Amino acid sequence: MSLRRLFSINFFLALVLGLTCLLLPRQLFRIYGLILGPPGVWTTRLLGGALLGFAALMWFGWRSASPEARRAIAMALLIQNVTGFLASLEFQLSEQVGRIGWSNLALFLLLALGYGCFLFLKPSRA
Repeated sequence: MSLRRLFSINFFLALVLGLTCLLLPRQLFRIYGLILGPPGVWTTRLLGGALLGFAALMWFGWRSASPEARRAIAMALLIQNVTGFLASLEFQLSEQVGRIGWSNLALFLLLALGYGCFLFLKPSRA
């Protein structure tokens, strides 16, 4: 797999989840067995906007001819996915969310491993 392919996969995931957070926050959290009040809806919509910003970053990384730009974007996304993994792990272990929460952990972990691989194990392919 190439870094550009990883950017494109991550772009699609961020775009879908970002739009869902922005437009359907209550319905999204019902999948996890959680009910959002007004502050939760507001925060989820802010997250949706942030995810759409990350999707734009991935789009530019995918389209960039500059290896330096792709590496910088990959580093930002590595940090985002490691942070997302740790936050999701803490929440999942609190037993406030059902089994579906493990899918978030798997997704963050796979993306973090992918970006880490390109940055540290195969830097010439980034």
